[in-house]
Amino acid sequence: MVAMSLALLSCAGASADVMVALPAGSEGKKFMAHHILISDMVKPRKERPADKADTVIVKNNVFVLPIEKGGASVYQIPVSDREAISFYTSPGDELIVKVNKLSPLSYTVEGSPLMDAIYTLKPTEDKFMSQYMEFAKADNRAGADSIVNAYNKFFKEFVVANPESPASVYALMNLEGEDFLNAFTSLGSKIENNVLYPLAVNQKSYVEKSLAAEKKREQLNSGHMDAPAFTLKDLEGKDVSLSDFRGKWVILDFWGSWCGWCIKGLPALKEAYEHYKHDLEIIGIDCNETEAAWRKGVEKYKIPWINVYNPENSTLLSEYGVQGFPTKIIISPQGKIANITVGEDPNFFNTLGILINE
Repeated sequence: MVAMSLALLSCAGASADVMVALPAGSEGKKFMAHHILISDMVKPRKERPADKADTVIVKNNVFVLPIEKGGASVYQIPVSDREAISFYTSPGDELIVKVNKLSPLSYTVEGSPLMDAIYTLKPTEDKFMSQYMEFAKADNRAGADSIVNAYNKFFKEFVVANPESPASVYALMNLEGEDFLNAFTSLGSKIENNVLYPLAVNQKSYVEKSLAAEKKREQLNSGHMDAPAFTLKDLEGKDVSLSDFRGKWVILDFWGSWCGWCIKGLPALKEAYEHYKHDLEIIGIDCNETEAAWRKGVEKYKIPWINVYNPENSTLLSEYGVQGFPTKIIISPQGKIANITVGEDPNFFNTLGILINE
């Protein structure tokens, strides 16, 4: 049926840039194609424009998309809440997307040197992902870790062996941390012309900052480090300083109303606050949003502890090595950092209880 759809597609007109052939029975379905210029993706969050979106309707099990003419772009076409067709384009590309199944999603993309090269890697990548999911569902941590190691080894070796391949940057972007930085040095000189190269450079900056923050957290989490001092404004515009709470246990909750996991963790944090409030103070430090959004969030979620706003020009996140949200930091009555927990981890409250009751 896909072959028949492609035959019909060839008659759709030479102006088609992305031709998507779907399985039989897709007639009349609607899809939303989201796309954004890569040059916009690498901009700071506040400067980044929203994705563009085109609605398409399937006819004869086919739909056609014009490629963004403004420059190299990333496309995402969701087919369910969890799965999406994705590909990269450059002006002038003529791509063919063959969707074999919509659920579970199975497809290929061909027609440009970049996408053709990427799809030489996809079968192995998909095999690793399938194996990882099987181990994860079985709660087999050792098996899952072995797949992660094999996955990383595959992409590292590909970059080293194929430094000029159009797919080398794609392979690189599947790596993290030191693996990413080491592989980045293996890229060939001509790869700077690859449309994905700006994304790799952007990721390199993020990885370097993340590793520096991780090293900072390790130093701070030694149990011997003084908590960095700060003074920030509360909801009434009054100064709040960490030193104001010397003699009490303090939790610094780095959060934002935009952060889903931060919000999910509020009930448990409120419970702990009520239980330990004679010995403990919590300072909610709002990050990465406007002051108006912060005020609205505090009111909406009825946050009972001290709330302060961390302005964009603040260095507090780097001083505490904060890279993920939420990050909760326990400070002793003597002003020492006793624990740093990144993410929403129930064990945080066990640690808090042990520390306060020592």
